[in-house]
Amino acid sequence: MSMTTIVSAVISSLAPSVFDQNNLQEPGAHVSAVDYHYGMDIDVKQVLQRTDTSDKTGVVPVTVVYLDSQGELHKIRFLEWGASPANPTSIA
Repeated sequence: MSMTTIVSAVISSLAPSVFDQNNLQEPGAHVSAVDYHYGMDIDVKQVLQRTDTSDKTGVVPVTVVYLDSQGELHKIRFLEWGASPANPTSIA
């Protein structure tokens, strides 16, 4: 067995694990977030990730990572009211 064959076999066996590690990153980790402002024109085709506000009360920051109709990745940040039932004794 030649050295080239051995090296090729080792590289081929390691390649899937490298690709799996890249997929573990959060979608949009390399994209800077843009702050939303009223009237901003956004084109959302598919939402990839969204901040979970189900356990938050009051106004909380939310980040959404999405694809537009051209397939480009975007990240936008805005404020919204948390989805948790209001607790009159505490706020977020």
